[in-house]
Amino acid sequence: MNWLDTRRRWLVAMVLVVAAMVAPVALDRDSFPLSTYPMYATARPPEVSLPTAVGVDDTGTAHRLSLGLIGASDDPLIVAGDLREAIARGDADDRCDDIAQRLADAGARSDSGQQLVAVEVTVERRDVVAHVRDEDSLVDRTVEARCPVPERT
Repeated sequence: MNWLDTRRRWLVAMVLVVAAMVAPVALDRDSFPLSTYPMYATARPPEVSLPTAVGVDDTGTAHRLSLGLIGASDDPLIVAGDLREAIARGDADDRCDDIAQRLADAGARSDSGQQLVAVEVTVERRDVVAHVRDEDSLVDRTVEARCPVPERT
């Protein structure tokens, strides 16, 4: 096999790969294994609503909780999805109690050492651009459930 045959084979292979990548766009069809990646191809809204849970100290200051305290995963999408579903089902109070018990078992303290006395399950609306710029991004905060942190047993 000479270098010209090798070059033609590479050229054919590259053309096939490029055609396979362009086919979903040209056919306006999104399917496995070829995709137009629509989740990345659409504009995002300037604000986003995120379910979360916070620990509250005795002064009323909210403190971020770890993913492990909020949910049974270290994946933020799984934890947020589970919390979003609990809120939609009307189970925010039960979820709040679960989080409060995990917090009590962990010692009920914030990262800065503050004693936490309550948990709030919330939906926070945030300005995406402000968040990326590391500015205050909170637009609105709705408390879906609030519960006390039980005494450690």
